[in-house]
Order: sequence, then structure tokens, then C-alpha cells
Amino acid sequence: MAQPAAGAVDFKLLRPKNYFANERTFISWLQLATTMGGLGLALLNFGGSGIRVRISAFVFETGALALIVYAYAMFWSRANRLRRGARGSWDDRFVPAVVVIFFIFATAINFGLTFHKKTYIPPLDNLAARTLSGGVRQQRH
Repeated sequence: MAQPAAGAVDFKLLRPKNYFANERTFISWLQLATTMGGLGLALLNFGGSGIRVRISAFVFETGALALIVYAYAMFWSRANRLRRGARGSWDDRFVPAVVVIFFIFATAINFGLTFHKKTYIPPLDNLAARTLSGGVRQQRH
């Protein structure tokens, strides 16, 4: 039986479950990024119009994009380590804590910007404004 060349990996020794675990981890990070992106889009589409809503949506969308880039980089890094047969620690202790802190930070920004408003005036459409004012639209301050 021929021996693998120097530097080559004997694929009989590699376990498919390690590759699948890497893919599952990648997909899990992508699911979290999709959730974050969905929150940002929901804020942007249904949060009203204004700079406060756009800032909150931008924070969530930026976090989602950063998480996608991180997941992609880690997936390929771990896949290369698997191909080389590298040993060592495979866990990531830093990024999950950063993601939790980011969610707390983004939610605090969203609440802070939402409750920073001095008074809340519900949005009115033209028909409701004319009905309430007797047919003449009044200026709102």
C-alpha cells in the first residue's frame, strides 16, 4: 500500500463528522446573522421615518454583515485546519461574548433613541387629519 506524499493528508484518517460540524457551525452563525439583519430591516421598514430609526437599523445591519464575514472566515480557516490535520483548540470563546455584548449595545441604542423623543405624536394620514380638524389640516408642532 502506498504511503501519502510528504505534506499530504491521508483522507482515510479524516472524519466526515468534523467537516459536517464545521458546516453546522457556519450555518448557525448565518442564521444568527439573518436574524440580526431581519431586525434591522424590520426597524427600517416599520419603525417610522427618521434618523433615529435609521441609526438603529444601521447598527443591526452592520452587525449582521460583520457576523457573516466572521462566519465565512472561520469556516474556511477551520476547513483548512481539518485538511492539514492540525491539532489544537477548535473552540471560540471570544466572539460569542462579543455578539452578546453587541446585542445588548444595539438594543440599548434602539431604546435610547426611541425614548429620547420628548413627546410622541402618532402619525396621521391626510384623511384622519382632515376629519379631526373639521376639514382643514392644522400644522403640528
